[in-house]
Parts: sequence; structure tokens; C-alpha cells
Amino acid sequence: MAEEEREEIQLTEVEEEVAAEEVAVEEDAAVEEQQLVGSDSEEAHSELAASDIGAYGDHIIEGFSVEANVKKVSTYIKLPEKVAKYVLAVLYLAVGVLCAAIPERIEVALPYIVGGAMAAVAITQFIFAIIKKEYRDTHTNKTAGSLIVLGLSVMIIIEHEWAHTFIPIVWGVIGLFEGAHAFNHAISRISRGMRSAYYIIKGIIEVVVAFLLLYEPEQYGELHIIVFGVSLVLDGITTLPFVKNFVAKR
Repeated sequence: MAEEEREEIQLTEVEEEVAAEEVAVEEDAAVEEQQLVGSDSEEAHSELAASDIGAYGDHIIEGFSVEANVKKVSTYIKLPEKVAKYVLAVLYLAVGVLCAAIPERIEVALPYIVGGAMAAVAITQFIFAIIKKEYRDTHTNKTAGSLIVLGLSVMIIIEHEWAHTFIPIVWGVIGLFEGAHAFNHAISRISRGMRSAYYIIKGIIEVVVAFLLLYEPEQYGELHIIVFGVSLVLDGITTLPFVKNFVAKR
């Protein structure tokens, strides 16, 4: 009986060792599969990022667009989207009229206006990023980005002469993106048999002014402020829901 018990114990131990080995093999296979899946997802993510490089300008312009600002105001201030459109329309119209009417005074105060606006946006974004713990996600950089923008805004406010050159150059680059964005809308509307004159004119003006700003940033600053003001007025008008609906049908 003792020998039979020993044999049973030995068999049980062997079975346990075999089972443990099988579990270890399965775990190794699962780890390898996760690594393969992770590498595939990283490759897919990098391929997606590479494919988006050509449209990066569109992402920038859409981020500054009226539609994006309406969504931000509606989300952060808890306003109905229709009310947010009217509020932004009035704001765009007021700022646009000021830019078109007194561009020389706007240009003198430009570092304070741009720097102050950037600082306000950066501080607001930083606060919301901290509240939402955005820093835990590596796919976004609002927490760190807001601090960098805040530092740049302080530099713009302090260094006036440098800011009067830096701001028009940045506007020139953004203007190129704006022109491409407008031409893209024009081509899309033409392909669907819709009117595109507004986007063609807008694209031409944006590109011409952008090249002038890049060529001689200090000389054409007032011109861009005027064009910027007119653009804000048009954006403000087309943001009004009844005007937007009318334009969309044309």
C-alpha cells in the first residue's frame, strides 16, 4: 500500500509539473501575442500620423475656426450651441470692425493684444487640463503645451520689437494654411456643382497677404490687420444661424 501511495504521489507531482509547464507556455504565447499586437498598433499609429502630415495645416485652421470656437464656448460655458453662435458672431463683428477701422492703433498695441490673448487661453487650457488630469495621456499635450504657450506670450509682451516681426511671420505661415484651406473648399464645392466664388477670392487674398507678410513682415502689418478685420466680419456674419443656413444652400 505504501508503494502504491508513493506512485500516486509521484504521478500527481508529474502531472502538476506538466500542467505548470503548459500554463507557462500559454502565458509566454499570450505575452508574445500582446507584443505583436502592440507593435502592429504602434506601426498603424505611426502610419496614420505620417498620412496626416499633409493635412496638418487643415487641422490647425479647423482648430481656429468659428465652428471649433462655438463648440469650445458651448462646452466650457455651458451655453446652447445656437446662443454661442450669436455671442461669437457679435464678438467677431466687433473685433473685425475695430481691426478694419483703426489698424495703426491695433498694430502699436499688437504685442499686448496677442500676448494677453495667448496668456489667457494658455492659463484656461492649463486649468482645465489639470482638472481633467490630461497629463496622464501621452497622446495629447495640453498641460505641457499650455505652459510653453504661456512662456511665449510673456516673451511677446516683453520683447516689443521682436514681437512686431515675429507675429506677422507667424500670421504669414497661418495665412498660407488659410489659403490652402479656402482653395480646398472651393475645389470641393466646384466638384459638387456649388458656388465657390467666395472661397476662391478668400484663398487668393489670404495667399497674397501671406507672401507679403513673409517677404516684409514689418511693412505689411497694417494691411494684414485690415484683411484680418474684414475676415472676422465675414466670419461673424456667416456664423449667424440664418445666414449660415442660407449660404449652405447656395
